[in-house]
Amino acid sequence: MRTAPDHNLHIGFFPQPRLVRVAIGGAPAHMRPLRALFLSDVHLRRCVGDAQLEALIEQLAAQNASLLLLGGDYAEAPEQCLRFFRALGRVRPPLGSYAAVGNNDRMPVDALREAMAAAGVVLLKNECRRLALPGGALEIAGCDDHKYGAPRTRGLFSDSDAYRILLSHFPCAPDCACDLMLSGHTHAGQCNLLGLTPYSLGFEHRYHLLALRGLHRRDGMRLLVGNGIGVSRAPLRVGAEAQIYLLEFGAGAADALQPEALPTSSISGK
Repeated sequence: MRTAPDHNLHIGFFPQPRLVRVAIGGAPAHMRPLRALFLSDVHLRRCVGDAQLEALIEQLAAQNASLLLLGGDYAEAPEQCLRFFRALGRVRPPLGSYAAVGNNDRMPVDALREAMAAAGVVLLKNECRRLALPGGALEIAGCDDHKYGAPRTRGLFSDSDAYRILLSHFPCAPDCACDLMLSGHTHAGQCNLLGLTPYSLGFEHRYHLLALRGLHRRDGMRLLVGNGIGVSRAPLRVGAEAQIYLLEFGAGAADALQPEALPTSSISGK
């Protein structure tokens, strides 16, 4: 599996991500006023300073999104997961915050759910929530991770005409129909040299990942695989810029990714 690299190089565990505006086409009228913020793969560590975490929280809060959607792998240890959600609790979008679980989120599920709830976040582990909107409805579901969990997507959504968003940490084909699937896990390869990543060499081939990064159409749904923020193993990103996403829903069929300039307060290094 190959994907084109970008021109980014970061050495360290926690780059401040670039905001990318994502135009999602084909949305019904009741979805078009909404702006949803999506991020995944924070991988918070002890060595990440409070100033770096605060910069991320301020960046999220500044978007004034209607929804906050989280794609898993929040930290490298349970105490850092608690730290992340304590900080995230200052971001309270009007339609709520919803999260899937990632393969790194190994703390007991009841403790994770409690930490999220204290921050105003709803954990969706093979679960779905329905939001009534003016003129229609939105259903947000999340599945368990594919490495250590037991993901179940069949039957998550109702048979209504709601717009359906699935949070799945792994970008694997679901057993349900949905309009938009939001995934992470891959870090866009994390180290991408001339289009070659660990995934090009067969890493995690057993999961049959649909894509490594970007916006795609697969079997009638739109799929966004986010680059993520943090890193796994080595403190290095090559050709795989840290990114968060502001989703804007439109009537036309066209989709687009529009990266914005990095904040001048961007903090690099460990």
